[in-house]
Amino acid sequence: MSLLVLDNIVKEYRNQCVLNGVSLRVERGERVALVGPNGAGKTTLLKIAMGLEFSDGGSAVTARNIKVGHLSQDLKDIEASDNKIDTALHYEKVYKLEKKLRELEKQMDEQSKASGSSSYKKLLDEYSRLLIRYEAMDGYTIETKIKKILLGLGLRHETLSTPLNKMSGGERMRVSIARILLEEPDLLILDEPTNHLDIHSTEWFESFLKNFKGGILFVSHDRYFLDRVATRVAELEMGSISIRSGNYSNYLEHKKQLSQFVANEQRRLRWTIRNTHEIVQGLKSRGKSKASKSREKEIKKFNDELSISLGAVKKQEHLHRADGPKIKFKKLRHVSKEIAWADNLRKSFGDVTLFSGASFHISGGERVGIIGPNGCGKTTLINMLLGNDEKYEGLLRLGEWVKYSYMGQEVLFENDGLTMLQLISSKSDLQEAEARDYLTRFQFYGDEVNKSIEVLSGGERVRLYLACVMLEDADCLILDEPTNHLDMPARDAVEAALKEFKGTIIAVTHDRYYLTHCVGKIFEIENGKITTFEGNYDFYKKVKYGIDDENTEKKAPKPAERSSKNTSNKKQSSTKSDNPEKNRQEIEDQIISLEDKIKEMEGLFDISTSREIYQEYGNLLNEVDRLYGKWNDLITLK
Repeated sequence: MSLLVLDNIVKEYRNQCVLNGVSLRVERGERVALVGPNGAGKTTLLKIAMGLEFSDGGSAVTARNIKVGHLSQDLKDIEASDNKIDTALHYEKVYKLEKKLRELEKQMDEQSKASGSSSYKKLLDEYSRLLIRYEAMDGYTIETKIKKILLGLGLRHETLSTPLNKMSGGERMRVSIARILLEEPDLLILDEPTNHLDIHSTEWFESFLKNFKGGILFVSHDRYFLDRVATRVAELEMGSISIRSGNYSNYLEHKKQLSQFVANEQRRLRWTIRNTHEIVQGLKSRGKSKASKSREKEIKKFNDELSISLGAVKKQEHLHRADGPKIKFKKLRHVSKEIAWADNLRKSFGDVTLFSGASFHISGGERVGIIGPNGCGKTTLINMLLGNDEKYEGLLRLGEWVKYSYMGQEVLFENDGLTMLQLISSKSDLQEAEARDYLTRFQFYGDEVNKSIEVLSGGERVRLYLACVMLEDADCLILDEPTNHLDMPARDAVEAALKEFKGTIIAVTHDRYYLTHCVGKIFEIENGKITTFEGNYDFYKKVKYGIDDENTEKKAPKPAERSSKNTSNKKQSSTKSDNPEKNRQEIEDQIISLEDKIKEMEGLFDISTSREIYQEYGNLLNEVDRLYGKWNDLITLK
């Protein structure tokens, strides 16, 4: 059953087509991930689905009589009233119903309870009706239910009774998620739901969504989350949508296989065109003009297929590479052996102790990830390390010889009134033309460089800050949530650059993909302690929880290997005769046979085609290329 149907959606902003004929369905039991670069129209599509924004064409229809829960990524959309009773445990629908029941109870006490009193009977009927609604809402246990959800999402006990307007953005986000889940919706529409959630909260939420019986449409840049939750991936780019079953890794693998198929097909067509040209020339030299014209028509058909058909496939399937910023740090002249260390470290705020008795050591060239629940003291530890907070006990030191660059969770600049071009020029000796070229490496083009810093989006601010960091000759990077606000291509570019960086990296992050691929040591702050794990996130999970995500399956023999043996037999048979004409005919027969097989395979390609089949297909193409080369040599000799 389709819970949501988006049909041929069109949306334009300032004469720019953001969505151009986008269609998507969400069925019950499906979890559809909407991905794509920043500015591709993901949030716009969600708003159209919710009826919060109108499309310029097409339709958005939800099934009748279903409940829809919507979570915005903008914390401004999460209301926080000044009412003191509006706490995390406050649930407005039940509160209003309870208030009405109390009013009816008071009126009933004031009315005569004499038998036959019509006014009393009317109040009693109303009270009974509301009581049934109250019980249907689980009014008696609603506080317990919401508390269970909030604690699962990582909200602290002491925060449960705090008014919403006194809470942080992350705490309000948790309350908003909890209230949506209490509604027991049939369809969830979520925009960046893991923003502001720590690792444990995210994993609890993942588990909930995987067991959710309704449909889910969600936007996320969290690659771990996408892999664990999504059953289908829909990618928005350049106004169009490409949809595939499976999680995000499945989607990337399919794109990789399809790109390989298109590349092989392009190569096959170029070879075919080249060799058909050779045939045409041979036919013309022998005076066979009718046959040569027929072959020339084939060449035109192959050229059209090469330029038009394959181009359409690449565009439709988003096979062109989406590049992120070009980040490359300077080569370090020296890497310090000692960077930072702590011994018997204790930090507290009043009666609350963040950690005590903590000791750790960071050597030059290490890549450290700092993890733990929100509020445990991760950012506080960074501020202590930077010397911004000296109110602690014990020893903590960052070497005076360490030249570091710091990027905080909130990316701040000294003067937001400057333009990007002015900022880069002030931090370097670059001339204006050079500064413009430098900014293009971070995807700021043309007149964009004249935009004021204060109007930049979160992702743009991160890219600009990284551009500034690269101008510094730092041997240590201290980062607080470095991948926040970045889309997939930008995250990939940042992570690739950090892998190449030979210095030390100390990063606070909830990004499990980053922790897996860019970290070699983890500091976990939990329950007042700092525990060191000498490995990445997978190692941490294995040691702490006994979870091992590594794929230990033994690979079966590949069909491609058998195919290569078969083609090698054909290779041998093609050289048995010393008669050139006979050899040429045998090669032509083999080419025809192989091309028939290739064509047959192409007709069977779909989203379920395995990598092994694509490899076998590639081997066949290579064999055809080899045979065409031999055939061409024989034609030349003749």
